[in-house]
Amino acid sequence: MKLSSISIKNPVFAWMLMFSLILFGALGFTKLGINENPDVDYPSISISYEYEGATPEVVEKDVLEPAESILVSMQGIKDMTSTAGRGQGRIELKFSLDKNIDFALQEVQTLLGRAQRLLPDTVETPTVTKSNAADDPVMYLALVSTTLNERELNILFKDGIIDQLTTIEGVSEVRAFGARDPMMRVDVKAEKLEQYQLTLSDIVETLKRESVELPAGKFETPETETSLRVLGEGRTVEDFNNMIINRRGGRANYVPIRLSDVAHIYAGVENRTRISRVNRTPSLSMPIYKQRGVNAVEVADRVKERVKEISNNLPEGTNLSVNFDRTSFIRLSINELLQNLLLSVLLTSLVCWLFLNSMSATINILLAIPTAIIGTFAFMYLMGFSLNTFSLLGLTLAIGIVVDDAIVMLENIVRYAKKGHDKVQASFKGSSEIAFAVLATTAVLVAIFAPITMMPGIEGRFFREFALTICIAVSLSSLEALTLAPMRCSQFLNVASEGIFIHHWVDSAVDFGKRTYVKCLNFALGHRIKILLTSLVVIFVSFTSLNFIDKEFAPESDRGFMFVIFIAPDGKSLDYTNAKVKEYEAIVEKNENVRRMIVAVGGGRGATTGNRGFGVLILKDRNERTKTQFEIASDLRKELAGIEGIKIIIRDRMGSAIGGRRGSPIEFTITGPDAEIQAQLYKQLEKEMRESKLMVGVRSDDIGELPEVHIIPDRIKAQQRGVEVRTIAEALNIGVGGVSATKYTERGRRYDVFVQLKEEDRTRENISSLLLQNNRGEFVTLNDVVKIEDAFGPQSIYRENRARGIRVDANLNTDVAQSKAIAFIKEVSKKVLPKGYYIKFSKDLNESLFSVLMIMVLGLVIAYMVLASQFNSFSDPITVFLAIPFGLAGSFIALWLSGSTLNIYSMIGILLTMGIVKKTSILIVEFSNQLRDEGKELTDAILVACETRFRPIIMTTFTTLASALPAAIIVGAGSETRRPMALVIIGGVFLSTIFTLIVVPCFYSLIARPRRKILEEV
Repeated sequence: MKLSSISIKNPVFAWMLMFSLILFGALGFTKLGINENPDVDYPSISISYEYEGATPEVVEKDVLEPAESILVSMQGIKDMTSTAGRGQGRIELKFSLDKNIDFALQEVQTLLGRAQRLLPDTVETPTVTKSNAADDPVMYLALVSTTLNERELNILFKDGIIDQLTTIEGVSEVRAFGARDPMMRVDVKAEKLEQYQLTLSDIVETLKRESVELPAGKFETPETETSLRVLGEGRTVEDFNNMIINRRGGRANYVPIRLSDVAHIYAGVENRTRISRVNRTPSLSMPIYKQRGVNAVEVADRVKERVKEISNNLPEGTNLSVNFDRTSFIRLSINELLQNLLLSVLLTSLVCWLFLNSMSATINILLAIPTAIIGTFAFMYLMGFSLNTFSLLGLTLAIGIVVDDAIVMLENIVRYAKKGHDKVQASFKGSSEIAFAVLATTAVLVAIFAPITMMPGIEGRFFREFALTICIAVSLSSLEALTLAPMRCSQFLNVASEGIFIHHWVDSAVDFGKRTYVKCLNFALGHRIKILLTSLVVIFVSFTSLNFIDKEFAPESDRGFMFVIFIAPDGKSLDYTNAKVKEYEAIVEKNENVRRMIVAVGGGRGATTGNRGFGVLILKDRNERTKTQFEIASDLRKELAGIEGIKIIIRDRMGSAIGGRRGSPIEFTITGPDAEIQAQLYKQLEKEMRESKLMVGVRSDDIGELPEVHIIPDRIKAQQRGVEVRTIAEALNIGVGGVSATKYTERGRRYDVFVQLKEEDRTRENISSLLLQNNRGEFVTLNDVVKIEDAFGPQSIYRENRARGIRVDANLNTDVAQSKAIAFIKEVSKKVLPKGYYIKFSKDLNESLFSVLMIMVLGLVIAYMVLASQFNSFSDPITVFLAIPFGLAGSFIALWLSGSTLNIYSMIGILLTMGIVKKTSILIVEFSNQLRDEGKELTDAILVACETRFRPIIMTTFTTLASALPAAIIVGAGSETRRPMALVIIGGVFLSTIFTLIVVPCFYSLIARPRRKILEEV
């Protein structure tokens, strides 16, 4: 092999090559970002509308439907979903992965400009943003105070904190739960309006006329120019109290009436819609979001530093602290992976030292690890990768692979040295003989993993870094084995035994195994058909273990926190829900495993409603508690079951970020032509799911009605009394909903002057006597021209691809597999759903596993073509592939015995196993071909090849097992995803090695004979 020869002849060049890979790899490592997952862009755009006071049905009809009718013409939209809530609407556009999101954003904004003309005048221009379904807050902060009142605390947040946080490098957004904007409140007294014969419109118009600050031109002289301003804007409560209402119904009012005569004016905050607490203490809870592509850990560290700076300047009794740091799990997970990586290196080193019987030879092989692994960091940096679960897991599992090539190369060189060749000759001969096998195994591994980069969907984007990291590491290990390993052998090879007893024991064990193997192989070659048939039976029986293996999309991890959802009966108030949540807090506070609890009462998916709320439970570190978060959640469900009048859902299983936002393990949508039938079907499905005991916390935010009061104008009476319908609507909008009449300035910031009936007047009974002014200037009560009816309306409306649907989600019960729950739902839906109605799962388990299966098939096809080209044979690759069924069988058995599931992680592990197990058969087939080309008979060639390659095969098997062992047995942050991947490698490599050593020679002897005979005749 020319590469080996060049390196042996130019050792300095080879050393510089190794040092450069290590140097640039180390530099790349220091620059790599740290994240939990690869930075994957989800091409989606969010559109948010505000329509003050509108019901969900009005928002759907007047806003969402017109906007969707324009947006649907856009090319590349994969899914269009929308949600209508009270006073707000949201449209989510998901595009195909090849869509340029920046161009899409521009196109969406253009289309929305056209759509705006179709919307009511009071609908504000929508907010359009690029969204990412995988973005979660990196941390939550809490602002609490024992000395400031609510308004002062909110002003402090608005003026002194939020700007300091949003300017931190890497922070994209800071929100606040429980924050209420400061404003000047004008609470109008209904009885005073009646006394002074005024309407609410008179109050609003007075504020617009009397609180004004406008430019009034300028004075000019030959030498100077001076601007003129009218400073008529109200600034204090006194200013607003003294404003005169000089018009009544648009006509002059000669009786001086001040605003203070009809309203209570004070500096307050906006209406309360949400209550936030931390550990039962009122607070402002602030989620911090990071920008795309930045290091989450670095952003969290910067936020903590800024929090310290801000805290030094806060008033006495006020505290800003980190309430929940999600990067803690990332740090723990990455540290666990780095420890696993180090432990894999140590175990692999131990195996090499035991087998090689020489420290110098061991060091020679172990130098492959820094060269390949550290060198990979340089390429990761150049390709924009980060240190994350996927890339580090790939490197951990690659440890055993990267030393395999060096082991095979060194063992072959040592074999020639023991025959009497000097170091240089042995290096030349050994490297040239084994080079083909090294290249073949590397090509096969790359061929297996390269197709993962073509995996469709978001899953492919996530595993791209994993696949390319392994491909780079394997390629570098091959380069190292073909260049640096022979060079080092030519200079430092020492075949003398170190004489330690354990080495003699290992050598004796390997020699005994070799002798036993040769005897078994001789017997097997004499009974080839029986051996092959027996192996088929073994494979078939092993594959039946698949029936006993549960399936799921991805395993759940103990992340140390859980989400909680509160659902009070429809129509219940914020105060009612808050009282029930306090009962929850009292129970959870006593749980010794809970470190902190956050609650936000008021608000649900798609709407702000008083009967909803959510919370976060932050658990103690894993080493401080004896139970997993799933066990803690199960205990809490039992304890909280005693709270009546509210549904409390603990979401301890948040699903995988692969494929979308973390959510429930079970998520699907009911679709069909009729919304009422959809609701009926949900109730049937919910009942079946709950009674099955497979799932807990079955819920939908799209079910349930809220009480409404419908004001129906009597057009005949209204016409007779000269009252326009618009006058009725405007009066109710001001009195009940409230409006911003104007703005005022306080400490350099602009705030609303908010007009609304005082709270005790905002009742059904009182609004019926609300005064209206007709077109003749006469006063008419609302009750004279309208009919008031009680009704119910949906609390939110969900639409998917322009049709209504109902979203359903649920958690899995303890020890229930996702596949079982999904299978149950599909079976029930077949019985329940009528024609034209369907359920659509957000993450199709079978579709995801099928994608991985197709990648496996593609990888095998590419690997076959590569091997066929290298061997110049159609049959030899088939012989090599015989190792794969045994690898699969071993993987399935390992999953079954360990109680693990077949998921997307274990499937990728199986893919890796398929690439690894072919090494054994490649070594046997390639060397058998060499010996036969040199003139040996078929059987002799097979026996010599198998006996010669037995030791490197056993060594590479043990190093692979050793490198995967830490990930399989060590329990820590994120170990739930690493374990199944390591287990399938251990099981597959172990079983495949045992059977491949026997079956491959038998099969090779059957198909090789006629091929050689034909070649000889030619």
